[in-house]
Amino acid sequence: MREESVDASGACASAHASAWMIADERGYACAWTDIDRASGCCDASAGSTKRFTCDGCDASVACCEAYETCVSCCLGPTHDRKSAMQRHARGRNQVATGFFDDEFEYCANRCRTQPSVTLHENTYAYATKHCYGEYPVNEDPVPAKGKKAFAGDGPDES
Repeated sequence: MREESVDASGACASAHASAWMIADERGYACAWTDIDRASGCCDASAGSTKRFTCDGCDASVACCEAYETCVSCCLGPTHDRKSAMQRHARGRNQVATGFFDDEFEYCANRCRTQPSVTLHENTYAYATKHCYGEYPVNEDPVPAKGKKAFAGDGPDES
């Protein structure tokens, strides 16, 4: 991970998947309104800004509800990114794509939703769908709460 200060150009790399949050390369997560407009970094003194936050994360599977929180949590000092970066290729199970050199890039990529956290490719199997650790394996997934099973899945669904 890069040092606390922004790079020589004065800009921060950032990652976001929502319209209300952002995570920066220093491990901060904040609301869009709390971004330093000159650098693109989260304003560390702003009320919504948290560093290495794991709010809404399940530590047992290293997965989080929000993408930005996942990136921030992944960058935390308690996670061993160095060895993980050597095990996980840029393209899932595609060693030919190479490995990550940058910890922020690794966390931003790793936290993207993966096929192992979806059902039928269009429904999330878990509330904590953004994972920075080993991806969860659910051998017998059940439909997410509030979702009906597909026709033919159950005795009354024909």
